[in-house]
Amino acid sequence: MKLLRLLPLLLLLCGCAREVSPVSALALDCKNGVYCLTAEVVRQDSPDDTAAPAYLSATGTDVTDALHNLRSILPGDLYLSHAQVLLLSEEAVSESILPLADYLCRENDVRLSLRAAVVRDGSAAELLENDNEVYALSELLDRSAQDGILPDMPLYRVTDVLHADGTAILPALRVDAFGQTAPAGTAVFKNERLNCFLDGEIGGGTYA
Repeated sequence: MKLLRLLPLLLLLCGCAREVSPVSALALDCKNGVYCLTAEVVRQDSPDDTAAPAYLSATGTDVTDALHNLRSILPGDLYLSHAQVLLLSEEAVSESILPLADYLCRENDVRLSLRAAVVRDGSAAELLENDNEVYALSELLDRSAQDGILPDMPLYRVTDVLHADGTAILPALRVDAFGQTAPAGTAVFKNERLNCFLDGEIGGGTYA
C-alpha cells in the first residue's frame, strides 16, 4: 500500500525531470562580429516515430556566449553523444576556434570521432540544412579521410595540435553547382585560426 501511495509522487517527479536534446550536428557562423551557433536537434515526435531533425540557432558576442544562449533555448539539456559533425564558416574561424573546441572536448559525452570541417563560400548553417541527412555528411568526411582526399583530423586531434602551437589541417566543404555538398580542399590553421586553403589532394595542393 505504501508503494501505491508513493506512485503518484514518483510519476510527478519523473514528469518534472528535464529532458535531453540530442544534437546530431553543430554549425558556427560569424557576421560583423556576431557569432551564430546552429544545432541540428534530433526530434522523436513524428507520427511514425522516426527521427525528424529541427534546427535551432542562438547568437552571441563570442563563441561562449552563443553556446550559453543556445543552451537556454533548447527544449532539454544539451546532449552531444550523437553529434557527428561540426561545421565552421570561414569568418567564424578567422578568430580562435579553441574556445568551442575545448568546450566540446571537455564534454564527457562527446564522441572522439566528431568531425570538423570548414565551409567555403557560404554559411555553415545553410550547408548543414542543405544536407538534410547529417549521417551522409559524416560518412562523406569519413570516406574522404580514408581515401586521402580530405585530412583525417577529428576535433580532439585538432585541439591537441593547436594547444601545442602546431599547424592543424581540417577538411573543407562547399555546396557545388548541383546543390550537393562536396569536398573543397583543406583548411590550414596556424595560431588557432584559419591561415589559408589548399586545393586538391593532401600534400600536393596550391594556395587558394
